[in-house]
Amino acid sequence: MPRPIVAIVGRPNVGKSALFNRLIERRMSVVEETPGVTRDRLYAPMPLYGRTCALVDTGGLDPEDKADLMQSVARQVQVAMDEADVLLFLVDAQSGPVDLDYRVADMVRRTDKPLLFVANKCDEPHMRNDDFFALRLGEPLYVSAMHGHGSGDIVDAIDKLLPPWDEEPDAEDRTTIAIVGRPNVGKSSLLNALLGEERAIVSELPGTTRDTIDTDLEWEGHQFRLIDTAGIRRKTKVTESLEYYCVLRAMRALDRASVVAIVIDAKEGVTAQDARIAGLAADAGKGLVLVVNKWDVITDSLNPEIKTMRTVAKGESSLHADFEREVRGTLPFLAYVEIVYTCALTSRAVQLLLRAAAKADEHNARRCTTGQVNRVLSEALVANPPSSRKGRNLKVLYGTQPSARPPVFILFVNDPELLHFSYRRYLENQLRKAFELEGTPIRIVVRKRAQGKDEETIH
Repeated sequence: MPRPIVAIVGRPNVGKSALFNRLIERRMSVVEETPGVTRDRLYAPMPLYGRTCALVDTGGLDPEDKADLMQSVARQVQVAMDEADVLLFLVDAQSGPVDLDYRVADMVRRTDKPLLFVANKCDEPHMRNDDFFALRLGEPLYVSAMHGHGSGDIVDAIDKLLPPWDEEPDAEDRTTIAIVGRPNVGKSSLLNALLGEERAIVSELPGTTRDTIDTDLEWEGHQFRLIDTAGIRRKTKVTESLEYYCVLRAMRALDRASVVAIVIDAKEGVTAQDARIAGLAADAGKGLVLVVNKWDVITDSLNPEIKTMRTVAKGESSLHADFEREVRGTLPFLAYVEIVYTCALTSRAVQLLLRAAAKADEHNARRCTTGQVNRVLSEALVANPPSSRKGRNLKVLYGTQPSARPPVFILFVNDPELLHFSYRRYLENQLRKAFELEGTPIRIVVRKRAQGKDEETIH
C-alpha cells in the first residue's frame, strides 16, 4: 500500500504548523502568532523508525465562519480528513477547551478514524487540564511543539495507530516543477487544472497561497511533482514578517525544483516583476517554461464576426506572434525558453506545460562527451572565425562539459580577454542548437590554457 497519511486538525492558532515542522524535522510550514495562517493542505514526509508516512498540515477549522475563504479552508480540511489514515486532533493546553474545540471534536469523532488527541503548548507539568475530558476523547497527550517536549511520544503513538505498509521508493526520473509568479496570476488555478481537482484554494484575493504545496502527478508515463508557491512580490511590498516567510518559501522552491514554470498574466502582459522573477529562475540554473495564463481573455478579443475555425486559428496565431514578440523583447535573456498559452479555469492547453517541462528537464540534465563538444566548437570556429582584438587572435584549444543541471561548458583559450561577449553568445547558441538545449540555461566558463601547453587549436 502507499504511504499512510496523518492529518493534523484543530481550530486556528493551536500550533498545528509548529507541530508539523517539529515532526517532519524541518521548518516547512509558516508559523506565526496570527490565526488562519495555514490555508491549504501542506504535505511532507515524516520519518517513522526507518519508514516514512505523509504528514498533512491543515488550516484552522471554524465550522461557524461562513466567509468564503474560511469555507474554502474547511473544504480543504475535510478533504485531508477524508484521505487520512490517522487524525491528530490538536488543542491548546494553555487556554483549555473552548467552544470551537467542542465543534471540531464532533467533526473528527464522526469520521470513525483512528485518532490521536494532543494538547499543545504544555511547557510545564502544571498546565495539564482535566477539563479536556469533556471533549469525550479521553486524556490528551501533552506536548510542546515549540520546545520539542513530547514529540517522541507522538511519533510512538502514530506508529502504533498506522496500518502496516511497504515503503515506496522515490521515483528517480521525477520532474519537479515549481510554479512561480506574481500574486494572482493563476498559479493555484493552474495546479488544480493539472490535477483535475481543487487541490489548492483559489481566490481572487492576491496572496491567498502562503505555503508551498507539493503534489505528485503521473502524466503519459512521466512522474511529476508540482510545487505551488506563494506569489513573489517586490521587496517594498513585503512589509510583514508573514509575507517575508511566504516569499522565502517561494524562493526555496526554486532550489528544490528541476523545472520552474514562470506564470504570466496575459491580461497584464510582461511586467518588471515578471522579469525579476524570470531572472531569479534563470540564475538558479533550472529548466524553464514560460506560461502565459488567462489566454482566453486575449482570444475573446478576436472579432466576434469571425465564422470559421480556420480564421479563428489564424487570428489566434497572430496573437501568439504579437505576444511572443513582447515577451522576447522584454525577456531577451530567455530566448531559449518555450512559451505555452493556457487558460487554467477551463484547463485549456495545461498539458502543454507538462510536455514543455519534461523536455526542459531532460535538456537541463543533458551531458555531452568532450569529443562531441569539440566537434561543435570546431565547426562553429570554421563557419565564423573570431575577429582579432588588439592585433591578437583568439585561439580555442578545446572544450569540455564537466557537469549538468545546468549544462556547464568549459572553454580553454589562449587569452580569455580576447573572447568578446558577442562571440561568446555565438558559441553558446551553437552549443545550444547542436545539443538541443531548449528550455535550460547553460553556463560558459572560459579559462586560460595551462602554462607550457602548446597552442594548437581544435580545428
